Amino acid sequence: MKKLLIIDGNAYIHRAYHALPSLFTSNNEQVNAVYGFVRFLFKIKDNFYPDFIVVCFDYPSKNFRHKMFEDYKKNRKPLDDGLISQMSIAKEAVMALNIAQLEVKGYEADDLIATVIHNNKKKSDMQIFIVTADKDILQLIEDESVFVWNDSKNIMYDTSRVEEKYGVKPKQLTDLFALMGDVADNIPGINGIGRIRAVKLIRKFGSLENILQSVNFIKGNLNKLIKDGKNKAILSKKLMELNKQVPLDCRLEQFKTRDLNVNSIIPFFEKYEFKSFLKKHFLKENKF
Repeated sequence: MKKLLIIDGNAYIHRAYHALPSLFTSNNEQVNAVYGFVRFLFKIKDNFYPDFIVVCFDYPSKNFRHKMFEDYKKNRKPLDDGLISQMSIAKEAVMALNIAQLEVKGYEADDLIATVIHNNKKKSDMQIFIVTADKDILQLIEDESVFVWNDSKNIMYDTSRVEEKYGVKPKQLTDLFALMGDVADNIPGINGIGRIRAVKLIRKFGSLENILQSVNFIKGNLNKLIKDGKNKAILSKKLMELNKQVPLDCRLEQFKTRDLNVNSIIPFFEKYEFKSFLKKHFLKENKF
């Protein structure tokens, strides 16, 4: 069975930046995040040997969710200048490694990932692996052909693993977070409804829409909370849902895993003084 590997580029560049000590070239250019990201990409190769691979990036500006809710992700701290300066180099690294990459104005990497899967998951001989630590992506595990690998925790999520962790099915995660909100992305949810209550409601009624339609059968303070928070919950679900119709070229053949091109990767490693990669990967013939 063939494997399609989709990587959340921003997530792992961020992770590398904060995990590794500062690293500078002789020209005083910071490259620790890029170094860690490239190391991670080689690790992916060794773990998965994918037939197809693509790295998805957030577009570096506000997206369509900010039009729905101006305060979307408002609580997040601004990126360090040292990280911002490395984003373009990381994309240069992906290109040098001969790996496909996607970035579309107005959308997040999660939406690109959702669109790629939507357009390719019906292939019967395909397994799709998403590499990310972002819980929002777990909603895409609609059946046993899609998996999410959280590399930092070494957890492979499938439908049963998601239900074990969150208490609901992957397709119900948007309903769950519509009720309880998400502090990380500043998604409001309904005030007064936490995870335990939200899980109980989803298990009983199946979806946010069913809860709202059946609210008169819910008694006590919970009835009032749901009625008062109805509009916030509807908005929260829209913010949580991933867009599967991003206008992009996501034909599978463009993601085909390609051999390393020494004419691009060696100059890249030399430019940013990644001598350890040169030594490790080019003393003998290597393929990505």
